[in-house]
Amino acid sequence: MPHMTSRTTPRPTDRLRPRLARRLAWCAAAYTLAAVFAGPAGAVGLPRPGVAGLGDRLTVVYDDGAGRTATRTLTCGLAATAEERDACARLDELGGPLAPVPSGQMCSMIYGGPQTAHVTGVWGGEVVDETYRRTDGCEVARWNRMVPALPSPVGGSDGGRRMLAT
Repeated sequence: MPHMTSRTTPRPTDRLRPRLARRLAWCAAAYTLAAVFAGPAGAVGLPRPGVAGLGDRLTVVYDDGAGRTATRTLTCGLAATAEERDACARLDELGGPLAPVPSGQMCSMIYGGPQTAHVTGVWGGEVVDETYRRTDGCEVARWNRMVPALPSPVGGSDGGRRMLAT
């Protein structure tokens, strides 16, 4: 009859199992928390189906108010020009194109000019469709915060002419 002894020396895999179990438990907990706080797939900040892989790309249609318009495409990434990198960095600081001025917001009645800009595209996986004007103090401030993504129609180095020339 074979002699049976109890094992007193743990095998190397016996020490790994509790560590692996702890890691799996932490990963499962982190995944669960992420799912809980992320909310439904359509929540703000999450990519919409079909636009997530498009990257940050915006089209800016600028109207100088005198009938001259220009269109510029702003593509952020490795192939961006120096001018595009500046505009992309500014948009990153702002968290993307600025939303409209809230309805009912009190604004100074200081007219900034007839210029308009319409911005469309994708930023941070979200569809963008915003119009910018210079019709009052709030809209002028909103526009100015977007420079250099939007041309500076006044007070800039070229008054928006460079965009119109291209």
